[in-house]
Amino acid sequence: MMAPGDVISYIEMCQEEGAPLQRGMNFRLGGNMSVILMSLRRGAPYADRIEENGKILIYEGHDIPRTKAGPNPKEVDQPGRLTGGKPTQNGLFFEAAKRFAGGGAPPELVKVYEKIRNGVWV
Repeated sequence: MMAPGDVISYIEMCQEEGAPLQRGMNFRLGGNMSVILMSLRRGAPYADRIEENGKILIYEGHDIPRTKAGPNPKEVDQPGRLTGGKPTQNGLFFEAAKRFAGGGAPPELVKVYEKIRNGVWV
């Protein structure tokens, strides 16, 4: 059984979650637990951080896809919905946070894996 702080490979992480983890945000992956993949390493593409001795996690979310002729993804607000109206991962997490803040739902259970080296997670 895996415990917080265990150093594992990418394959072990995917086996633990029962899914190939390809995106950073995974809302209610396989049921009631959400999974976030983050990196605090120098040069990471997102400015994620942990505050108050691990009590607060600041996670940027998913940028819009980078396209050759499109805008810089860092300069565009992250979409909450796809063009067809279906919520994005950003939107799913945002709505869950709003429900909790409004007293209408319990806090979302989220497991966070931090990338410490290529293919190595904790």
